[in-house]
Amino acid sequence: MSRKSVLGAFCSGNGALETTTRRIACRQQQHQRTFTSTASRPATHITHFTPTSSEKLDTLLNTIRHKIILPAYLPAKQRKIIYSPKHEKKLQSDPITIEIDGEVLKFRHMDPFQGDIPAARKSLIDAVSQFDAPEDFANLKPLLEGVHYTKYRLDPSVYAKIVRICGARGRIYQALECARAARTTGLRLDTSEKANEALHFVQLKALDADYDPAETARALRWADRVIDMLADPQHQPTRRKKAVRLVRGQHPLDRDPQVLLARLHLAAALAKNPPEAAEEAAEAEVEDKAAATAAAAVARIGRGALVQRVGEYAHTIVKLWPRTGDSEEGEPKKLRDLQPSELYEDENQMGYLLEANKFVTLAAPLLRGLDLAAEVLRSEADDKSAYAALAGQLEARRAVLDVEIQGARKSMSMKPKGSGEPMRGEEMYKRLFGQPGQ
Repeated sequence: MSRKSVLGAFCSGNGALETTTRRIACRQQQHQRTFTSTASRPATHITHFTPTSSEKLDTLLNTIRHKIILPAYLPAKQRKIIYSPKHEKKLQSDPITIEIDGEVLKFRHMDPFQGDIPAARKSLIDAVSQFDAPEDFANLKPLLEGVHYTKYRLDPSVYAKIVRICGARGRIYQALECARAARTTGLRLDTSEKANEALHFVQLKALDADYDPAETARALRWADRVIDMLADPQHQPTRRKKAVRLVRGQHPLDRDPQVLLARLHLAAALAKNPPEAAEEAAEAEVEDKAAATAAAAVARIGRGALVQRVGEYAHTIVKLWPRTGDSEEGEPKKLRDLQPSELYEDENQMGYLLEANKFVTLAAPLLRGLDLAAEVLRSEADDKSAYAALAGQLEARRAVLDVEIQGARKSMSMKPKGSGEPMRGEEMYKRLFGQPGQ
């Protein structure tokens, strides 16, 4: 401020002096800028976790929330400040403060190069791996939503692993509920591995219940939902936010015979052991009322309608699963020959099926489904009926798939002892078909 303006202020009286003093103070405050921001930032939802069964898991979720998820709610300029070393001391005494959704959050310096920020991928897998009790899985959707909000780019294999973990813990339906909200959770069934792992565990829900009609009806309902999801735009494969074009001869996931075989398996199992009358099915003593509801719905349509569904599903699969040379006399193609060969060169496409252990794991229940479907159709057919011919078509494909599975099992048995690979596939095969040769 110039000497002339100061003299002018004195000459103009106390009011002018007070105005000038306020201007000086304001300029000084601008030079001594604070990082604090008390303005509320609009947010429709902010991630919260509920208590889990483990103190260790509570701590991990709290770390993920404060060090990975919440910084994503800051404007980009303020995020740069908390990650910048030159602002470390300033932020200790004057943290960035922001109110989001009624919660006041304070952010101090975090050094990405000194381990202050945990890796999102590892932290996500570590957390889900610790989920066990129902109260743990109550945090699955908030966790996926929070990490997805950060816009961290996660490999499709991360979500496939989450599906496997949930399935192995008997929580596949909760994972699929997250998939139904893919736009907020990021869990998209946009690869063959994710779709078929999900359907594998849906089939296991029926198998684990010894094909109990109520549980099988519920599993069939979820298989239908998965196939519907695969046709939904939010589950379509994308690259840089653009839809990925199918290569010549490629089946989209909702028309892939491997996917459709899972639904055929469950429909055939239900047709062989249908629910009783709708009233009895509704009153069935099952742990989850959703299973009773599904069973009641199936009971109302009757076994005849179930057999018809098996026939329709089988007809679609036969149509999409051609014989070699596209002739009626040729042998059906192998399951791993149904998609173009170039897709098997990519682990995120069909390459995962080249691992023998995984192939046997996923294919064994499908083989069982072909057995059941052929039995159902033959039980309703005479020698000249369409059902008999359709059963024969399924049996031909069953024979080819069996040879393919036996070849994969043989390659698994040749692995050296102590190789460390879990023989998940062999366990699944023996569970369904007994010891070799039986």
